[in-house]
Amino acid sequence: MSTPEGAPSAPSHRGRSAIIHVVEDDHRDLSVIEVLLRREGFTAIGFSDGETFLAATAEEPPDVVLLDIILPGIGGLETLSRFNQLKLDAPVILLTGQGTAENAFQAMRLGAYDFIPKPFETARLSVSVHNALRTKNLTREVRKLQGELRVHFDFRNLIGISPAITRVFASLERLAESDLPVLIQGESGTGKELVGRTIHYNSRRGEGPFVYFNCADLRQDLLEAELFGTRKTGGKWERANGGTLFLDDISEMASSLQAELLRRVESRGAPPSEEGPSPIDVRIICATRKDLAGEAEAGKFLPELINRLAPFRVVLPPLRGRAGDVPVLVRRFVREFATQEHQPEKQVSSEAMRTLETYPWPGNVRELKNVIRQICVLSDAEVIRVEDLPPSIREARDRPPEVDQAALQEEEDIPISPLKEVEERLIRQSLAKTGGDVNRSASLLGISRATLYRRLKALQISRENP
Repeated sequence: MSTPEGAPSAPSHRGRSAIIHVVEDDHRDLSVIEVLLRREGFTAIGFSDGETFLAATAEEPPDVVLLDIILPGIGGLETLSRFNQLKLDAPVILLTGQGTAENAFQAMRLGAYDFIPKPFETARLSVSVHNALRTKNLTREVRKLQGELRVHFDFRNLIGISPAITRVFASLERLAESDLPVLIQGESGTGKELVGRTIHYNSRRGEGPFVYFNCADLRQDLLEAELFGTRKTGGKWERANGGTLFLDDISEMASSLQAELLRRVESRGAPPSEEGPSPIDVRIICATRKDLAGEAEAGKFLPELINRLAPFRVVLPPLRGRAGDVPVLVRRFVREFATQEHQPEKQVSSEAMRTLETYPWPGNVRELKNVIRQICVLSDAEVIRVEDLPPSIREARDRPPEVDQAALQEEEDIPISPLKEVEERLIRQSLAKTGGDVNRSASLLGISRATLYRRLKALQISRENP
């Protein structure tokens, strides 16, 4: 049994020779297989029936199993079924002199790695064993990475102490327990993708794929092929099978693509033809900077799709609305970058921290993180001071608020009116300008049509005679 090209001459598993269990009731075949495996450097252990094999696996779990399909007692397929219940993650290669299509189908349905008919070719058996070991090692590496991702996206790594953000954090664990779609709304830089990944990796789908798709990244005519694939290639939808599809900037999705997505969601991913592949099992998490209800009222988004995508909605507050969170985030980022750069952790002066707290952070948490990264990388100082901050942040500290400055300049000239009167006057002006067109008036006022209807009723304003 010569070693196949590219296979190691002495296979090992976690620093030891890989253990191969051979379950074969034909003593001659069992002896031949054991000799061939040991010649390649494997530790081969033979069994003549399924019951003995299953009892021994608890004491010395195998890395790969060679299992004859015809055995005395419980038989090969029943042995495979019981072995699966042990969850030992060892690939099983079935051997049989009765290689019927029905046997092959049952074997694959039970999760057999390969199916080799007898009399087997030694080269074929060798290749299958080596490939099974590679698959096992790759599976272990994937699970290790998945474990690291679970740690990285643990709920405890979401940072914030403000009531605005702690309310959000409290809801995320409940969302992770569900399998329904989630809509995450917030300004750019508030952490929508981070929240989406955290929900995914803490859900039952955490070991499945997390597939990211930005609905605004490509030309609209290319989006459908990228998302749903073509006749020749699969798309993001298929790749997310068993996991989560994260649709970023969902509000930018073209109307035609919205209709196709709605069809897929309503049919649970079933293909248009009964002759196609099995339905796709996908959980959808969407993110948007816009109010989808407002987009629907403006005719830019399908209301039916909103109902399907947003049974749960998470609204992430901007950083300027998270009182007390800037110092917490700054210390977290300083510690993180010190670890990455293998440098001592910098301190932040109280004046610099106050300056960071008063800055409005239009780019939210992402902007804050980039600023701290820049300072930590470029500055050799042990303490971050005001002069280390970017000029835009220092200047914002010294600049009086524009509204207050204007008020000081024109304080005596500005007539003060009750808010209700101002609102009524603006609504009447917009209706008069548009000839009573509610849609155009709402657009001029920057509010939704539903909001305008409510205000018309509350203020007793007639569209026909504003």
